[in-house]
Amino acid sequence: MINEGLIHAQQLRRNDSKERVEWAVQFLKDSEGKHAKITAAKIAEISGLSRAVLYKTHLRTLWDTKYSSFTNLGINHDHLIEQQLKGLQDKLAHLELQLEKKEKQLERSFKENEREKLRARVYREDYEELKDRHQKLLYYNLKILRKLHIHGIDTKELDEIHNDFQKPYETDKK
Repeated sequence: MINEGLIHAQQLRRNDSKERVEWAVQFLKDSEGKHAKITAAKIAEISGLSRAVLYKTHLRTLWDTKYSSFTNLGINHDHLIEQQLKGLQDKLAHLELQLEKKEKQLERSFKENEREKLRARVYREDYEELKDRHQKLLYYNLKILRKLHIHGIDTKELDEIHNDFQKPYETDKK
């Protein structure tokens, strides 16, 4: 059998401590501003209650806003931790997927860059080969022109001959 007198006395003490905590919280909000940080040490100093009493669930919900959000939902603390863990695991999986995509994209970019470098190297080699060939042809043509001048042959007629290097619009102007 439960002693009803004891239950009544405990309820009176509980109500008294609730009133003290509510008054201390209101006093702190009035004196320090409504956005002031409310701690158990400040409330214990003002209300005269011990810090151990302030951390009981029926009093902690009055002054600790973070704690009250968990208890108002009626969620078990372990269940809340599991939910947070699951959320973080999902976020981690999502970030790993994004990282994998970015790594593949970076790898593709590196491969494309290497292909472009190779293509540029091939074009440069082709250009150098053509340049050498044209220089040799120019040298050969100059040698022929010198020999023609030495033998006294007029080369003005050769200027009128159409060659492959003339552009089509140049021939129309003449």
